[in-house]
Amino acid sequence: MSILFRGRQVLTLVALALPAVLQAQSLPAGLSYSTYDWEARRKPMTLTTTEAQNPALILRELRVEEYALDAKRELHLYSLDHHIVRVNTSEGIERYNKIYLPVQDGGKVLSLKARTISPRGEVVEIDAANMKELKDQDGGRGFKIFAVEGLEKGSEIEYLFTRERPANYFGRNYMQDEVPARDVTFELITPEFFTFEARRYPSSTSVVLRDTVQNEKRIVRLALHDVPAAREETFANIKAERQRVEYKMAYSQARGRERLFTWADASQFLYRRVYGWTKDEQKAVDKLLKQMALPATNQVVAAEQYIKKNFRPDDSAGEDLAHVITTRTGSEVGMARLYAAIFNRLNITHELVVTSDRTDAAFDKEFDSWNYLDHFVFFFPSTKQWLAPGRPDYRMPLIPAEWTANEALFVRTVKLGSTETAIGSTGFIPTLAADQSPSDLDIAVQFAPNLDKSTVTIRETLGGYHAQQIQPFYGLIPDEKRTEVLQELIKSNVPDATFQQIKATNIETGLNPLEKPFIVDATVESVALLDRAGPKYLFKVGTLLGPQSELYQADERQYDVENDFNRRYNRTITFELPAGYQVRNLNDLNVDISAGPTDKGPEYLFKSSYEQQGQKVIVTIREYYRQIRWPKKDFEAFRGVVNAAANFNKVVLVLEKKG
Repeated sequence: MSILFRGRQVLTLVALALPAVLQAQSLPAGLSYSTYDWEARRKPMTLTTTEAQNPALILRELRVEEYALDAKRELHLYSLDHHIVRVNTSEGIERYNKIYLPVQDGGKVLSLKARTISPRGEVVEIDAANMKELKDQDGGRGFKIFAVEGLEKGSEIEYLFTRERPANYFGRNYMQDEVPARDVTFELITPEFFTFEARRYPSSTSVVLRDTVQNEKRIVRLALHDVPAAREETFANIKAERQRVEYKMAYSQARGRERLFTWADASQFLYRRVYGWTKDEQKAVDKLLKQMALPATNQVVAAEQYIKKNFRPDDSAGEDLAHVITTRTGSEVGMARLYAAIFNRLNITHELVVTSDRTDAAFDKEFDSWNYLDHFVFFFPSTKQWLAPGRPDYRMPLIPAEWTANEALFVRTVKLGSTETAIGSTGFIPTLAADQSPSDLDIAVQFAPNLDKSTVTIRETLGGYHAQQIQPFYGLIPDEKRTEVLQELIKSNVPDATFQQIKATNIETGLNPLEKPFIVDATVESVALLDRAGPKYLFKVGTLLGPQSELYQADERQYDVENDFNRRYNRTITFELPAGYQVRNLNDLNVDISAGPTDKGPEYLFKSSYEQQGQKVIVTIREYYRQIRWPKKDFEAFRGVVNAAANFNKVVLVLEKKG
């Protein structure tokens, strides 16, 4: 459900007993599946040899969403879910010994029953007393949960539940899980006078699902067979890649051929919600502006700093500005309304932008489902900068990477005479260039005279999204823990480091990591970098890069590559060879692997080389990833770059006496 109807949800699990009345209700008569039930007596299903090799297998998954009018002509949404899961191993039992059932906002479970069937055909009904409910702390979406006891290898778990909830005109249903499925079916049923559109994802171009009309009802149905497990893969967003159906109400007989819930409609809705301030709210904003005492220049930056240092996002806090300003807390919508009011009062030209998290579902501008309207951003056309009002850990122009490289809805306020309104259009939120998110190392190694240890000086520079992972939170770390945190960073490059000194620069809260990167300087001693092998010494120079991602998967690649953000790694390693020694295998330092050549050079690169000046050796390493997405058909080229870094991590130089 989009942010138009709820705030960001943070689960706090609170166990509550299910109401005893649960089993007394059922779907209303007249619904297509009102009399649906599981088979009263049946034996365990027969598996193929391949199916039996899986830890668990979904034998049947049926989900039906049906819209229906009640006696008052009010629209309701009813759903039925029927699942049968086979567990073949201990791992499968561990996965399914608790069943979580989603409960949408404002809805209720009408009926729920569950049972297990042993390999011998013994049926055990699960006692409703063992079923518990987990809810959000803000009373929003929660889960019903029940424990499944007495499972053994070869058992089947079967559960059937129905729900009622307020009609939502947009929906999403996943058709793929982390375990394989034999049969997965989704049905969307509506009165004939409503037309819902549905599309199947993922695909380079989404597939439109057609409806049929039966008994004055429209039915959209998708049945999949032998659905493979959605395996976790490095450099992929499995949730966004899972097969799913998106749907929305598109037409109503009462409105004829006029399309409903368009992007233009969403723009007007957002404009009214974000920019529709009451007189009391405007007075509260004017009073706040006096307290803020913003400078005449750089007002957007100053306003963001003030709000993010003095206000706290809280989705249970609401969006009334008088209340937000008094309590210094507000929901994501509330924070967006506050910023918009301030920009309006200061006559700062801006656009409201709403997008999705592409790791959940990439925004599809071709399908006007408001399900994609999840997160608020402000765009300033004059500076081409971005601001995330609900994220106090970010400073403009940085916004969460998962909102970038993504389409979005842009809402611009315009004046038509004396009337102010909004114009909306879809557009693209670009992400940062690779050089804007550096993770750089400048390392110097000095060997002790008797070659029993090394002194290493390191400067690590983290900027952009690399800095975002630590810089906004460093000031919140207790003083006594800060040194430990910094040492852990350095130990990724020198695992056995004994610290002589360490310090961090640009540690204040609220810094822009594009202008002031997070820098760590350290001097350490190590005995593990250099090993003796008879008359020779082995220098583990590659270790200084720190742990590297590896792509050595044996299975065929499932998904296209998708990076979190573009990034760069520049490293320089300098060391002085002991007098009378030389390196046998300096050429092992020469690596040049790239992918995706363009006019501006490769999209991905790992290149290392060395220069020798007498006994001094300077190793230079460049690695970058300049493109978020990469097709799986060219996966080998991308893998070559990633593995080049991993292989360099294993490089060991052989130091021997000159002959």
